Amino acid sequence: MTISETAICNQALTLLGATRITALTEDSKNARACNAVYEFVRNSVLTDHPWTFAQKRAALATVAGDPVWTDDLVTVIYQLPADFLQLNFINQENALVKIESDKLLSDTSSLKIKYTFEVTDTSKFKPKFVEALVAKLAAELAIPITNKSTFSERLFVIYYEKKLPQAISIDSVQGTPIQPYQDEWLNSRRIGSSQLVGRTSWETWYPTYC
Repeated sequence: MTISETAICNQALTLLGATRITALTEDSKNARACNAVYEFVRNSVLTDHPWTFAQKRAALATVAGDPVWTDDLVTVIYQLPADFLQLNFINQENALVKIESDKLLSDTSSLKIKYTFEVTDTSKFKPKFVEALVAKLAAELAIPITNKSTFSERLFVIYYEKKLPQAISIDSVQGTPIQPYQDEWLNSRRIGSSQLVGRTSWETWYPTYC
């Protein structure tokens, strides 16, 4: 069943014991508060985990020209997709990648990425994701609507310690999990490297930290 942005906001308002709204555009204090933070909170939750419903794969297009300086070894400029929120995986193990503004700089050609995109269609949201989104939205709305900072703090605890972990747990069993190569994992334990190599059963993708 599809849930609307207004319905999501009303669930958050209900948690706060506040008056529900009929639309985000209505002329009321609660609607204005919801309208001010909804997009920000939604994107924040989207980037708290690589949700399966919010993933895209792309072969990036290069941008003409060279970086202004290449002392850090980046020589290729790519244009990031317009709906890009967060880089999760790349297709080449040893590629150097750096995100700057709406571009991705690298030392590698033919780069492909897997990324979290800005999902605005609420029909794509999964039930546990909605529960997490409602909790974080309520936490953000608590102070402007109720003026109670302790209420906000409790809701953030509910989000981070209960709703988000529950949603991640459900989402993480929707496909073959990413498995680390053992030698790289052990090496990261020894020297603290962030170059952990991930792979699935079908094709290899590499987590990236930039």
